[in-house]
Amino acid sequence: MEDPKAPLIPLEPSTEPKPELTFGIEIEFVVATAPVNEIDPQKAHRRRKDRADSAKRHMVKTLTRAGFRAIADPDMKKEPEGMPLNRWIVTEDPTIEPPPQDFGMFKYTFVPVEVQSPPYLMSEGSLREVQRCCHLITQTYRTCSPESSGLHVHVGNRTQGFPLQTVQNLMAILFAFEPALEMLYPEHRRNNPWCLPLRRKSVLGQLIEHSKIELRDSIDVIYKTTSINQLIKLLGVCDDSGWKMTINLQHLKESETDEDGYVFVRKDEVKRTIEFRQHEGTLDPEAVHHYVKACVNFVEFAQEVSTPKLREWLRRTIDINVEEFPAVALLHAMKMPHSALYYERKIAEREDTLKWDQVILDSHGDDMGM
Repeated sequence: MEDPKAPLIPLEPSTEPKPELTFGIEIEFVVATAPVNEIDPQKAHRRRKDRADSAKRHMVKTLTRAGFRAIADPDMKKEPEGMPLNRWIVTEDPTIEPPPQDFGMFKYTFVPVEVQSPPYLMSEGSLREVQRCCHLITQTYRTCSPESSGLHVHVGNRTQGFPLQTVQNLMAILFAFEPALEMLYPEHRRNNPWCLPLRRKSVLGQLIEHSKIELRDSIDVIYKTTSINQLIKLLGVCDDSGWKMTINLQHLKESETDEDGYVFVRKDEVKRTIEFRQHEGTLDPEAVHHYVKACVNFVEFAQEVSTPKLREWLRRTIDINVEEFPAVALLHAMKMPHSALYYERKIAEREDTLKWDQVILDSHGDDMGM
């Protein structure tokens, strides 16, 4: 078999101008606020809402003073339709759980926050602007990124969406190498209910699990789809909550009437993005920079690669062991050396941390005579 660690293939020369991809991010975290005495329990919910809205508006003021256009979600309700999209939005995400607090420590009240960037054209300048926002938030507020939080990256082709073949290429790569790519993320982001794995939870994954098709044949099944909606259904879950997958394609869905007579109508013609959802929550500027860049590079590769050669290569390598062809090797093969070096370092740091955690646990066990 051809060495899977070799560069995938030389890209086919193209006379077409390279499209300028766009990106946007969603950062989930909690911000600590000083507790307020709540004498009347009947007002507890209202007080919590007031506190959350105040925290969000305070964050908007901080961003605005630093030169960002921003708005808090409660203030958007007062606006007319058709307002500009080039603003950071500070909203709330009730699925983010606050961190545990030790008994006796000063009790903070945590507000679960989601900060959404406007769409940016992909460039180093845009990445620096996103990093500046992350740095500003962490330098101004007491924040925490609990395990229930995530970092989501949307990649778009302006407002045009993507050709079916590009999305097939991308999803075939991500499906084939999901076991390896999962190693880029901590354990709590694998098989997570808010970022469901393609291999285990998608319709296609279930077909493999129940022996309806062979793993290697799954690549052909992806390429046999004839519409973007068909591909979305194949790589989503049966209950139509495909937006919870590690890769959310729902924003690419086209208006249609399906075979059961169900009518789907797009709400807008602007947000046609591929959403990457598996990264753990973080406000670390370096981590955000590298994840955005990697997501955009994956889509760029899917646009440019020779589909027949990619399809053949994926069929040969889909069942290779992670140890033989880890995620870092895949990044090198896809001509993403900077991402490969960064994630190789991060994986090593995570493994070292886990080893030290185990040493500490073992030492506590010895002290207790276990």
